[in-house]
Amino acid sequence: MTITTGTVPNRLAETLIIDIDANGTSETNIFSGVSLANKIYCIYIDNSAVAAASYIKAQDRTAAYANNVGADLKLYVPANSIVSYLFPDGLPVTAGISFIGTSTTATHATQSDPANGTITVRILGGT
Repeated sequence: MTITTGTVPNRLAETLIIDIDANGTSETNIFSGVSLANKIYCIYIDNSAVAAASYIKAQDRTAAYANNVGADLKLYVPANSIVSYLFPDGLPVTAGISFIGTSTTATHATQSDPANGTITVRILGGT
C-alpha cells in the first residue's frame, strides 16, 4: 500500500465548540468571548442515538434562537446517522451564532426536542 504525505499550509480552525445534548433549548451566542471564531468551517452532527430525522437550526444573532424568525442555517441529519457539513472557505458569522437541535421540519414553529435521544454537535470555528 502506498501512502502520500502532504503539508497543510494553515490550520483550519482555532475554536472547537461541543454540545453533547443539543435540543430545543437555545445554545445562545456560542462564540461569545472567543476572538478566534468569526467563521464556521465544519459542523459535525451525531444523531446516531435518535431513531428519527433531526435538524440543527442556527441564526446569526447574539440573542437566543427565536422560533418566530427563520433559520439562517438549517442542517438535516437522517435517523441513526452522523453527518459532517464542511464550509471550506468558512461560513461568516456576523453577530453571533445561536442554535437548537430539533425534530421539527418547519422553521417558523414551536420546535420539538429530538425524538427519544440526544444529538451531539461539534462546531469548528476560526478566523
